[in-house]
Amino acid sequence: MPASVEAEVFAVEASSEDSPGSGLRLVGSGAGETAQLGPRLFIHLITAIPDTEAFPADKLLAYDITVTAEDDAPKRLRDLGLVGRENSLAYGDLPLPSFFIRSETPTLHALHGSCRLLHGKGEDSLIAADEIITRYAREPLERPSCLFLTGDQIYADEVAGALMAHVTELGTELMGDGDAASVPGVSDLSAIPIYGRQEIASEQAKFTSDKAANHLMSFGEFAAMNLVAWNEANWPGQWPAVSKAVTGDHGGRIVTLRTRRKYNSEIQDLERARAALPKVRRVLANIPTYMICDDHDVTDDWNLTAKWREQVKHSATGRRIVSNAIATYWAFQAWGNDPAAFDGDFKGTLTGFLTGDKSIDGASFDSAMWSFDRWSYCAPTDPPTIVLDTRSQRTFDSPEGAARLVGGGMERIVELSRQCNYTPGHPLILVSAVPAFGLELQERRQKFLVDKMGPYEIDFEAWHSNLEGMIEFMHLLIERLGVRDCIVLSGDVHYGLNSRATFSIGDSTLEICQLVSSSQKHSGELSKTALNLLGRLVSKSHERVGWKCPPERNNSNGLKGRILAKSANTDEWSEDAPVFLAPNRVRQLGIKTPPHYRETRSYVATEGPQSSMIVGENNIGLLSIRGNEVTHRLLSRSKHQTCEHRAKMRLGG
Repeated sequence: MPASVEAEVFAVEASSEDSPGSGLRLVGSGAGETAQLGPRLFIHLITAIPDTEAFPADKLLAYDITVTAEDDAPKRLRDLGLVGRENSLAYGDLPLPSFFIRSETPTLHALHGSCRLLHGKGEDSLIAADEIITRYAREPLERPSCLFLTGDQIYADEVAGALMAHVTELGTELMGDGDAASVPGVSDLSAIPIYGRQEIASEQAKFTSDKAANHLMSFGEFAAMNLVAWNEANWPGQWPAVSKAVTGDHGGRIVTLRTRRKYNSEIQDLERARAALPKVRRVLANIPTYMICDDHDVTDDWNLTAKWREQVKHSATGRRIVSNAIATYWAFQAWGNDPAAFDGDFKGTLTGFLTGDKSIDGASFDSAMWSFDRWSYCAPTDPPTIVLDTRSQRTFDSPEGAARLVGGGMERIVELSRQCNYTPGHPLILVSAVPAFGLELQERRQKFLVDKMGPYEIDFEAWHSNLEGMIEFMHLLIERLGVRDCIVLSGDVHYGLNSRATFSIGDSTLEICQLVSSSQKHSGELSKTALNLLGRLVSKSHERVGWKCPPERNNSNGLKGRILAKSANTDEWSEDAPVFLAPNRVRQLGIKTPPHYRETRSYVATEGPQSSMIVGENNIGLLSIRGNEVTHRLLSRSKHQTCEHRAKMRLGG
């Protein structure tokens, strides 16, 4: 039988000289809904109800959890060793983990970040988030009220060699002996040597990642990786010796030596991640956290093209791996985002299949995971936040063309705008894993290379990669929702960026603050140096105008005309698609037709002596909105220190 789980919520009374520490006043409680996913895997969703009409707002709240196992005495957080000792989940002299519900405090402070590869280079930037909460633990006016994790919380397609066997074993412990043989087409996952899964991923699953040598496959493996990602207690006590882990049976001497060097290097990076985990876990225990998945939570290039989706969906192996990934995303991330989005049929199919209900077969499980269309959700912030699913609701105009990132999810966004009581003309926060207005130079490079290398080599999936999809989304925001000022929080691209953008349709203009924080743990010295240098060289401003279809050109004859008409940079020229051109190209081509659209981007450099348009170190973003003032601090980690890269903008220009 599973343990029962209950929670109590307390108002934290101010301490004084006569009463050091904090008094606690009970203000609410609740019990958990339990989802059993395996013989030893239970997920609990606790709903706490206030004793009065509402929980106190703008006041520090604390919570305790009571776990009662069968034939055992109830245990609170202190009994479980989670507070009151080293690596406590509580901050400072607070007796319990804490949070607050923002209502009238003048400034919204929100953390956001993405891309956390455990064996990635550098330090985990969530350490910087822990420092911020430590500093302002008792100060709701300054303390962040929410954290958005915007994708790639795990890297399912790129597990470190030293972790792979442990994750497989832990998955079996959670799900039972059948987990290793639960993936169609793979007889025994535990028999595959580390770094030995690339061929299965490519040939059987039809995945396109070239880093899939240690790809998660079974539900147990995905679940185990989620447990390992956030809690050092789930890690192995010691690493397998390299001579036993990499035996040389599957390659020559040179290959074996190279693989052993990689294995040992990954262990060094893993140990850096392990050391940070007590602080990482404390952050998550003390701030409302909202998550959305991106491709690496499932597999690299997930739904990159229509061809990719169809090939994987028609592979029994690939289809089930994706289903397993989506099911664990629900259990470990999405269920808490918006519990009401998941009805009994969805939960029953998921839990029933995983626990061996004979009435639910694999086809039903796969269908439920692949077809679910309500991953987008809203978060209760002010301004309101809509978190976009830019992966599962993509639509495509051709087999290998770029996707419309939310093509199938437009009505869901309209529904969410009503759910969060959005008022037209007021600011709106959007969370999009990939930046809506990212680095123009990178988009230019992608567009140049896609015809030469194909979409899978360069992740051709920016919003602007499909102009019709981008315009459709802008129409939704500007015309249907009436948005005039928008803050977009993004990650994905492995750098930090601040930009001001506008998009105009006729006389209506949307003003955008695009804030990018990436990566949390993925940046080495070489990439950091290159990105920081690029940030000093990139052009600061860009402008383009666009038409629904190609406008008439007045000098299209001859060699010069053909050269001018040739697509360049991010400009498009297609006989049946929108066209966007820089103003100087419009003049060169002699175009007189008034444009339907106008777009501008202006990159905002960070302040201080290290001023740059791009931050290449591992970072986490701290957004502050007060009235029309927007401040974005990218908190980067390097050499055991946190550096603040600050940029300021204003809503409405």
